[in-house]
Amino acid sequence: MPDNFPATTEVCTRLGWPAPQVVTTTASTNQDLLGVAGDGLVRVALEQTAGRGRMDRHWLSRPGDGLTFSVRLDVPSTVSTWGWIPLLAGVAVADAVRTAGVTDVGLKWPNDVIGAGGKLAGILSVRDDSSAIVGIGLNLRFAGQRPDPDAVSVAELGGNPDQDEILAGILSSLHTWWTRFIGAAGDAQRCGLLPAYCDQCLTLGREVSVSGVDGAFDGLATGVDAQGRLLVGDDAGIRTVSAADVTLRA
Repeated sequence: MPDNFPATTEVCTRLGWPAPQVVTTTASTNQDLLGVAGDGLVRVALEQTAGRGRMDRHWLSRPGDGLTFSVRLDVPSTVSTWGWIPLLAGVAVADAVRTAGVTDVGLKWPNDVIGAGGKLAGILSVRDDSSAIVGIGLNLRFAGQRPDPDAVSVAELGGNPDQDEILAGILSSLHTWWTRFIGAAGDAQRCGLLPAYCDQCLTLGREVSVSGVDGAFDGLATGVDAQGRLLVGDDAGIRTVSAADVTLRA
């Protein structure tokens, strides 16, 4: 391994997952896991040069600044609610960041972890046959210029930016939520995921602007449905939003 991740390795062993793969640099950890069998396989890159976020945005990570990794999860045929997978990952990241000492943490639908009002982490889940590959990029510190003016890091919010400890915490929480989720056949309400997500979702109860393939509109974010879609009310009634840019309005 180009770097030492003992806590992460110990967690993967305890969970029955393969040993984590750690590389110095790669174009995209999500791309690296496409077509590679292994439930719970983790791919960590100390530097990512051509990562992709939602809506085909670029997600780059510089050595030492962030934690960039992907996890491959085999999805049982009993689970049809794939839209909950990135939301579940967001809850797991928020859990681990709080354990690392950052207290002001919330979630922005569908895939951002927010710290003190700034973007702390982003998540992108892609489907690969009967598996989901969940890519996560978390800002640990900014040694140089921050990649985005709205970005914040674990270090500046008073947390411990230890790559290994935070990754181990994320994987442990992710496994716990994933086990509950698939045990409930993807029923987010029954396994407790829906209330856990909604309790910390900063989007809910806010006026939002939605822009997606079906057009743009403004409304009030009122909830999240059984499929993980955002519910937004406007003059036309309640709309379901599955893939769009959602901006919180002042």
